[in-house]
Amino acid sequence: MVVEVLHPLVLSHPVIRFVVTAGLIAGLWWVVDIARVGRLVADLRWPWVGAGLALVQAQIVLSALRWRVTAARLGEPLSHRRAIGEYYLASLLNQILPGGVAGDVIRAGRGAGDRAQSGWQAGAAAIVLERLAGQVMLFVVAGVGLVASAVAGETLLPAARAGWLAVAGLLAALAALAGLVGRWAAGRRYLARIGRAVGRAWLARDVIGQQLVLSGLIVTAYLTAFAAASAAIGAPLGLFAVWVLVPATLLTMLLPVSIAGWGLREAAAAALWPLAGATAADGVAASIVYGVISLVGAAPGLVVWWRRPSGPAQAVSRRA
Repeated sequence: MVVEVLHPLVLSHPVIRFVVTAGLIAGLWWVVDIARVGRLVADLRWPWVGAGLALVQAQIVLSALRWRVTAARLGEPLSHRRAIGEYYLASLLNQILPGGVAGDVIRAGRGAGDRAQSGWQAGAAAIVLERLAGQVMLFVVAGVGLVASAVAGETLLPAARAGWLAVAGLLAALAALAGLVGRWAAGRRYLARIGRAVGRAWLARDVIGQQLVLSGLIVTAYLTAFAAASAAIGAPLGLFAVWVLVPATLLTMLLPVSIAGWGLREAAAAALWPLAGATAADGVAASIVYGVISLVGAAPGLVVWWRRPSGPAQAVSRRA
């Protein structure tokens, strides 16, 4: 069920993604002081890098626990060990393969094995609902941050009308993308199935509290890891900058037009960091450091790739 939705996103031609990513990076080369970016990245504050790596571990483990809770509600119980290991692998592959969700498709394939089609669909549904929960929470945090900044009279927001427009444009683009996917999906019957799955996995009285707490902690880990990356290059962010600018930067990575968000994230950071009193070069450097921290933090997934599974499940994983 879920793979049918992800199919057009995952299988968009990789060449297009490489071209878009290269084009964005080339554009930044011309408009940003690349020499300054290089100096900032070369002169890191390593304690902040270590803090970022620790936060990535927390983010991955908490996300795996959220997946475990979601899967259990849909009739697909997972052990802690398997959930954490497979999430490390998926996080790593999402960052190095075109599409940004290829690791999640492979995660579904590795868990499928010889299960019946209904089992495959339930497992895939748990993966997509778990990822969707994180994206919904990120949208909520970004929206609350914008409102809170305006209410608090932060100069960040009045001076950031262009940022408001950028966020609005991003939301419009994502809404259009969601509409296209919705039209492509199997209409009302399909949406009804999603609604039932959401009700069981998110909204039931005995699970909604767990989902909210886990999603809140995971988004906090994302934001603070990015803040640590910015502090590591000597451009610490204030509370409202972390609350408003970082979510807007991360949301650009949802657009399925580059390789794991590279290029998009850096361009957004270059545009938004000056609103916090930093420079475009600071934003690009912070984004690069964040990307590397996220990649290195997910590196234990390499061990999982070779240790599990074997036989039919491994064949499914390779095909995915």
